[in-house]
Amino acid sequence: MIFVDTSAFLAIVNEKDNNHKAAKTFLEGIKNGKVRVKKIITSDYIIDETLTRIRYSVGHKEAVKWGKDILASRVVEKMDVGKELFELAWEIFENYEDKKLSFTDCTSFALMKKRNVEKVFSFDKDFENMGFSLLPRFS
Repeated sequence: MIFVDTSAFLAIVNEKDNNHKAAKTFLEGIKNGKVRVKKIITSDYIIDETLTRIRYSVGHKEAVKWGKDILASRVVEKMDVGKELFELAWEIFENYEDKKLSFTDCTSFALMKKRNVEKVFSFDKDFENMGFSLLPRFS
């Protein structure tokens, strides 16, 4: 199972993103079976954040297109953060004064811990700093 973060979604959509090529290559690897992934998940908070960032960086039309695609996707499972994960995220946020973590990232960490997800498709080093395996990894 792999969790997909905003930075990966944004890199796929935004051709000007520094990680665009790496994100597209990794996504193609998933599609053609070279990268084996049993299940792909994300959260409602990531969808919210991604829609906003696409709107501001690429445009409204592209944000709406991406939103329709992700909401209709049968490949990406969308998880609601809900009360329990929100409270766990709050604990993480509260306890890591030494790290500049966004609350959205904390909701992702909480969801990943609760679902025993170790790998994340992301370009955000905060996931790695919290003990998760960052993908893609290219040599």
